[in-house]
Amino acid sequence: MDHARRWKPFWRWEVFLFAVVLVLAMAASLVSRADWPVIGPILTIGLLVLALAAAGALVVPLVLTAGRDSENTRKTLRGIELVPFEEAPTRRIRVLESERRQMSIDAARAKSQGDELVAVLTPDASRWLGRQLRVAVDLVAGDGSIHRAGFVPPELDADLDARLQPLVRERKAATVPATIVDLGGDAVKPLRVEIRL
Repeated sequence: MDHARRWKPFWRWEVFLFAVVLVLAMAASLVSRADWPVIGPILTIGLLVLALAAAGALVVPLVLTAGRDSENTRKTLRGIELVPFEEAPTRRIRVLESERRQMSIDAARAKSQGDELVAVLTPDASRWLGRQLRVAVDLVAGDGSIHRAGFVPPELDADLDARLQPLVRERKAATVPATIVDLGGDAVKPLRVEIRL
């Protein structure tokens, strides 16, 4: 089944920003070698400043405590009102790509009592270097820390995003019950996350 996909704008995409930095640095290198007495140094400095600005767009979100990184990972829930997504969740949904987030899931479980947690649904999230926007599932540990567990299935993504965007504008976040399932003997994928919607 073909589901509507949403994409990150190019100026937010890490690959595009890496390419901009690389091209501008190479252009500055070529211009600095040219025999242009006045314009050469000025153009070189301008190109390097633009390259540094693009590099800053990659790095600054990682160090800001209140901001979000390129994956739109929440760093804190301070100032965000948590609201239940639905009053009576009826179905269990397996969180996709949890096999890539084993350390994060394990950290959430270690900081909580048991395997029952609360998860926050985060719209406009993506994988590192990915351009597709999806609804992410972030586990809230017992100490309040947030850990990315994966993404909702694509067939639910568009509907959930439409319902979550108004909450984002009101500085709210939707919560759902989450369960960490220990698969036991499988060393590759020992933990799986399921949410109830």
